[in-house]
Amino acid sequence: GCRFVLHPSTSGNVPSLAISDTPNYRNEQVRLASFENWPVSHIVTAENLAKAGFYYLKVEDKTKCAYCNGVVRSWEQGDVPDVEHRRHFPDCQYVVETITPRLEEPRSIESESQQLFPNLNIVGAEVGDNLDNLGLHKHCSPKHVDYATIEARLKSFGDWAPSLLQTPQILAQAGFYYE
Repeated sequence: GCRFVLHPSTSGNVPSLAISDTPNYRNEQVRLASFENWPVSHIVTAENLAKAGFYYLKVEDKTKCAYCNGVVRSWEQGDVPDVEHRRHFPDCQYVVETITPRLEEPRSIESESQQLFPNLNIVGAEVGDNLDNLGLHKHCSPKHVDYATIEARLKSFGDWAPSLLQTPQILAQAGFYYE
């Protein structure tokens, strides 16, 4: 038989192509898939780590950047992967081109809290949009500063008819004054 056909890898006539088993960690979905069995998902989420350029090394909580090969471990409550990546590896290509612009763009309160508290859901749009519906009112200073205190309001009820059901104490406590 022909050696070339029977044993192409040993015939010397076929160039061997080394096919890499290494996943392409520069792809965010590939990085995310590496976080299977991530031990500290209650501290930092796999999604935020993958988005920050990290993949899981399968040892303790060690993560590695797919761009600068920097390793970050010992993740703590309150750590933000983007911020930690930039703090430890400010010259990383991914930090310079992706993370820094993302960190410096104006963000809504909702997206900020989503990063800090991934398990917290804010119902509605921005804080402040529907305060009235929640029974909350923005604080504003008194229209009549002379009556800002209960004592000042109470004094205004000097000629209040004592026969009336509403007492000056109750009315002053509620913010009313008498002219």
